[in-house]
Amino acid sequence: MITGTGFLMMSGAALQAQTGVKAMLIWLILSYLLQVIGELSLSPVALSFITKLAPAKYASIMMGVYFAATGLGNKLAGLVGEFATKAGELEVFTGIFAFCVLFGLLLLVFFKKLKALTHGAEDIKEITDDETQAVLES
Repeated sequence: MITGTGFLMMSGAALQAQTGVKAMLIWLILSYLLQVIGELSLSPVALSFITKLAPAKYASIMMGVYFAATGLGNKLAGLVGEFATKAGELEVFTGIFAFCVLFGLLLLVFFKKLKALTHGAEDIKEITDDETQAVLES
């Protein structure tokens, strides 16, 4: 949703440019800032969920699928950029914003279910010295 808000900044720039005035640089700076914050927040969480939710023997395959999906997303971004020349920047940036926010809201709806699927993988259990000794002796 943060990344989507970055595209909303670009919609503001497109609106300003439609009036015949050059868009202010602050739109681009805010867009990059929000997109970087969104990406830095999303990527580690997604990779963490994949390693927690995938069965141990399929974890590497699932990581590969995640990065393949990222590559396909980049291809889709190129197609959207090509579409922007026909549809107009305002429509494309606003559409990307709406998609990102709707997808973010969908993730928020399913967040508790996804968290439950991790089977307590985030729960850190301290091992006492006695338990360590028992494991080493067995």
